[in-house]
Amino acid sequence: MTPKWFTCLAAAILLSGCGETEQTTPTYQVERQPFELMVPVKGELEAANATAIGASSRRPMTIAWLEKEYTNVKKGQLIARFDAEQLNLDMRKEMLAMMLLEEDMKLNRSTMTQEELDVEMDKALVVKEFAFADEFTIDDLRVYSRIEIIENMQNKEYLGAKDNYLDWKKESVFEQNSSAIDVLSIRKKGSEQKYNQIKSAIETLEIHAPYDGLLVYESNWRGEKPSVGETVFPGRPIAKLPDLSKMQAKGYVLDKQAIGLAPGQPVTISLEAYPSKVFTGTLKQVSGFSRTISRNDPTKYFEVTIDIDDQDSPILSPGRKLNARIEVSKGESKLMVPIQAIYNEQGVNYVFRKDGAGFSRLQIEIGQKNLHFVEVTNGLSEGDSIALSYRELI
Repeated sequence: MTPKWFTCLAAAILLSGCGETEQTTPTYQVERQPFELMVPVKGELEAANATAIGASSRRPMTIAWLEKEYTNVKKGQLIARFDAEQLNLDMRKEMLAMMLLEEDMKLNRSTMTQEELDVEMDKALVVKEFAFADEFTIDDLRVYSRIEIIENMQNKEYLGAKDNYLDWKKESVFEQNSSAIDVLSIRKKGSEQKYNQIKSAIETLEIHAPYDGLLVYESNWRGEKPSVGETVFPGRPIAKLPDLSKMQAKGYVLDKQAIGLAPGQPVTISLEAYPSKVFTGTLKQVSGFSRTISRNDPTKYFEVTIDIDDQDSPILSPGRKLNARIEVSKGESKLMVPIQAIYNEQGVNYVFRKDGAGFSRLQIEIGQKNLHFVEVTNGLSEGDSIALSYRELI
């Protein structure tokens, strides 16, 4: 049995430890304060409207040459040229395939003709055998014995069955060879179609400017612009000629920082080349999902589009790098608590409020948040004292 004094000592130590935890747990007094949430954006300028330029080919093509980006091109000026080497190899490959298929079709036709002739010769022989059997078929027992008459009748039945078999064989030979020729014909048409597509692609290996303008290359979904040696797939524009009368900003926001973004929010913009010049604008659009923008970087971003108020500045031109800040909330007084004070369990948010000498867990509802503070919309009152660290209280 455990001595009574030991039990009392253990209880005293435990109570002493609890008291020490309560005394050493840092607290925060809940208060209203101006809530500010500014979301950073990195991006570049682009034209709000532009004419897309791409290859008209229906097959992938490799870029052999590109005009320098941001060149002021004239109508009809060469912008890009694609590599014809692979296309020429593919065209010769399809041409050879068509020749081989044509030879196979000729061979099948020849085989069918020969097999049909063999069947016709066999049928002609059967006709002769029938005539011979009819000529010597006599059922007079005075001339032939009963056995000879029966054998002759059985031979005629055999010739009839053989004639029917040859008719079936002739039809079968025709059907089999016709099917084989049809399959070869379909394959040949497929090769002809590919050949014509490649021929058309070779005729469109060069891209020219449809009108005068500033040449800007189009980025893919990873933010990469086309380059020499790259394979371009059908439907992808490689460049655009922007309408410089109206510019906008396209940028990216880290997914964990994209808090409370909504069209219509004010934005401040500065160009990296002109950091002292500040532009104002409005958030126009936010992508529906985050994605990576670099092949070697798994970080995900939301893409945003920003309308710019001042369109008359001469320093606004496509491709200029920029930094921007989206004003999600600024100056509005809200009941705020530090993020580290909130304890989440199964989707429900709690804090530990100080009650007398101890702390009690209290369910709360939260609203907007920035990198450091969270708005409390229900559950706490101004002046409440809460634990900043909850791990030792759980």
